[in-house]
Amino acid sequence: MREKHKDSNVRKPKLWAVGGGKGGVGKSVVSLLLAFWLARKGKQTILVDTDLGGANLHTLLGIKSPSRTLNDFIAKKYDSLEEICIESEIENLRLICGASEVLSLANPQFAQKVKIIQGVLKLDCDYVILDLGGGASFNFLDFFLVSHQKILVLTPQPTSIQNAYGFMRNAVYRRLTQLSRQMPSLQALVKTAMNPKNELKVRTIKELFQSIHDSDGEKVIEGLKKEIQKIEPAIITNMTRDTKDKNAGRIVQLVAEKYLAIHPLDLGSVVYDKHLEKMVSGMIPLTRLDRSCEAVACAYELATKLM
Repeated sequence: MREKHKDSNVRKPKLWAVGGGKGGVGKSVVSLLLAFWLARKGKQTILVDTDLGGANLHTLLGIKSPSRTLNDFIAKKYDSLEEICIESEIENLRLICGASEVLSLANPQFAQKVKIIQGVLKLDCDYVILDLGGGASFNFLDFFLVSHQKILVLTPQPTSIQNAYGFMRNAVYRRLTQLSRQMPSLQALVKTAMNPKNELKVRTIKELFQSIHDSDGEKVIEGLKKEIQKIEPAIITNMTRDTKDKNAGRIVQLVAEKYLAIHPLDLGSVVYDKHLEKMVSGMIPLTRLDRSCEAVACAYELATKLM
């Protein structure tokens, strides 16, 4: 039986969000591998499947029919996320399942999203890993932005590289939109700049900052820059097959620095593992994965860097 802390203020979890562009880059597998190593290092870890329309993380852990999901929490059947946590076969690792059975939760209302975020911050553990679904919806972007450690997963394919950059661009503009809510003129400028073919001919965040500086002054722009620079994703290139593939993260890093005025970290890569792919496609629980396999070893190095 896991011992609870008597004082809720003793520890507050560190939030890691694992996002990216569209599906198919292996975010869920990377999330699980990172969680596995955190748990192995003795850290109480909770994996959260934030996909509220097509949750599948539980299948990677060999859980066929979750007895409790985020839907139960949203529906107020449970008072806290702690109550819907499911134990896994891995010591120190628990899971909160997404709500695949309720299509209406694919786009939760603002209040529901806030409730989930607040619930996550109250979890009694050392680390929470948010496995974000595919795409760049406001819901996933908000989960991404609220996290202490932002992790971006991509593969070496050109489309994945483009999608990863697009995800970061959307995250930056989402944050700018949030910051400008009380300033209508500024928000209008941000909204215009979001269109790549905008009439202002603003093509980069730096150019947008210059426009904001000209219209709203130094004080406003310095505050925005400070907030935007907090978006520093750690980039993980997944399923690499050779040295050339490992450059994908560096490419995204350089493009983001040039056009988005942020400074991502090219954290490293996870090699393509044929055995791992067979397990995923065959729906074999990754809890049975041999710790000596190369992909698991890569994840160990990445988790260690992030801690």
